[in-house]
Amino acid sequence: MKTVFLLFLFPILFSGCASTPVSINDAIKAAPERVIAFQTTNLTKTATLTVIRDKFYPASRCYFGFWINQTLSARIGVAEYATFQVESGEVLLRVGVDPQGSGMCGWGQDYWTQRETVMKPGDNKTFRLTMDGNGKLDIIRADVTP
Repeated sequence: MKTVFLLFLFPILFSGCASTPVSINDAIKAAPERVIAFQTTNLTKTATLTVIRDKFYPASRCYFGFWINQTLSARIGVAEYATFQVESGEVLLRVGVDPQGSGMCGWGQDYWTQRETVMKPGDNKTFRLTMDGNGKLDIIRADVTP
């Protein structure tokens, strides 16, 4: 019963609070101790994937968990970015509640969104971690201008 209650409570707490995009130039690099995986480069088979977390205030104190191919890869704060080296091919991206979060920041561990993308060797793709007005987390492709 507690899980069902939390699944309904999480979106309500964050409803009406859509996120605001942050440019890569204005974002802060996530602390190295929170960027956990996919940091090794293999020049022949890797591509670069960058994620930028939008700004929004209700969840400002909580990190979001970010997974690549079902591996927790980073815990990302508001207006932070992290860069990863991934193998070419299909890549699954997932954003959700920080698995190390406690208290309110740990509620709704089953509340997440997953997307896929195809990476080719040498690709450089950027994605945004967003929240819509209903409190739904999402991963969307970001337009990055040089």
